[in-house]
Amino acid sequence: MKNKRSAILLVESKDLSVEEISDIIGQRPDRFRRKGDPGLTPARPLKVNVWEVREEVAHEEYLGLALERLWPRILPLEHGLAELAQRGSFIQLSLVQWISEADPHQPGFGLDAQVLRFLAGINAQMDVDQYAH
Repeated sequence: MKNKRSAILLVESKDLSVEEISDIIGQRPDRFRRKGDPGLTPARPLKVNVWEVREEVAHEEYLGLALERLWPRILPLEHGLAELAQRGSFIQLSLVQWISEADPHQPGFGLDAQVLRFLAGINAQMDVDQYAH
């Protein structure tokens, strides 16, 4: 999907393999990358293993829809994610949004108190990338 809107929970670990991360969390990733794999352009080998659960919607759909699909998938994983955070893994909620004047939705999105407590409980950072087209 070109210019998609995405909600992604990712875990990065220098020490744990993708399989070990999956075992601790209790779920397999939607996408993963291994330490030593080529990174983004310019290609540099990754220094961490990356585990991701992601939801994507088309650029004309509301980012909140991707978030609504992501929450039921990740909220039950809180215990394992908190354990990974305690073991030094980096955890991030990454949001990607494309915005245009023709956008049928407002560019905003919201996070309720339950989600904010969840993110704090797993020591997650949040990264929001917004692009205009």
